[in-house]
Amino acid sequence: MVVNPFTERSRITEPQHFAGRWSELSLIFDAIQAGRPVLVSGSPGIGKSSLLSHIADSAAANLEREDLRSYYLDLAEASSAEEVYQVFIEALGQRGSTSAALEVALLSTEAPTVLCLDNADAAIAAGWGVTMLEALARMVRGGSLVLVAAIEGAPPLLSERFAHVRLGAFAPAEIRLLAEAYLDGTGVVFTPAELRAVAELSLAHPAYVQRAAFHLFRSKLDPSYNWRAEYLAEARERPVPGAPLPPAVFEGAAATSVESSRYAGAEGGALAEEVQAAPLPEVPWVLGYLLPLLAAALLFVATASLPLALVVAAAGVALVFLWQRRR
Repeated sequence: MVVNPFTERSRITEPQHFAGRWSELSLIFDAIQAGRPVLVSGSPGIGKSSLLSHIADSAAANLEREDLRSYYLDLAEASSAEEVYQVFIEALGQRGSTSAALEVALLSTEAPTVLCLDNADAAIAAGWGVTMLEALARMVRGGSLVLVAAIEGAPPLLSERFAHVRLGAFAPAEIRLLAEAYLDGTGVVFTPAELRAVAELSLAHPAYVQRAAFHLFRSKLDPSYNWRAEYLAEARERPVPGAPLPPAVFEGAAATSVESSRYAGAEGGALAEEVQAAPLPEVPWVLGYLLPLLAAALLFVATASLPLALVVAAAGVALVFLWQRRR
């Protein structure tokens, strides 16, 4: 029996399932080699945790240090900086729960140590995250620590300089590689058109890509399964907390009761046909002849030239006569 592989609903921990993020990884490892701590930010479900897990798994190879040790810690589960220090120090084989004790422990290691801190925004919101990040960043300057932290939202104000990398949507090639990584060994293939549909329906958001691919895979096993409708129903009923909903989720949701907005020119200019200019008011014919005579009188008062005033009066009366005939 073929098992649907697209069941990830949290961070990807299997190295063979991680795909893409080449530009982000390049920026991160460039910053690491330059001796700078790194902050990775992005919306929920965008892949921050998976990226940190991949960095922890691949740092030794990417930095060409076989003796490099890497650790991943989720700060959402921590209650204080001291707890984080203690866990990290004990992993290094030492004892203590302060930043000073951690510095001593790091100095005892022969190679730099990689520390990936996930959900650092939880520690920041709790009031102790900023101080801890700044203390760890100072250790990075000493060369004994490599620090990569992930947060939701905008980075906080820090006294130490961090390189900042913001994760966005997948590129089309990344969606294809992710699908191939999960489909390997299943005997199932997604066509280019299907992968484009997945990208459009999910807005290339990694968490929604996983869900769309799950339903597409089911349709491969059961041709009667409407994977698009099922995916959109799941996205509406169980959205990724904090992540923006793809626009496709709302398409047709209220078609029976709410009419779509229309704009002039969008459908043959229907609105332009409905809105017309108000007609000009009628001008009595006698008033039409009086206007040029009044203009001529004013001109005579201003210039004391009777011939000029008569010419203007005659020309004005003639124009009014022609205008009345044309009406």
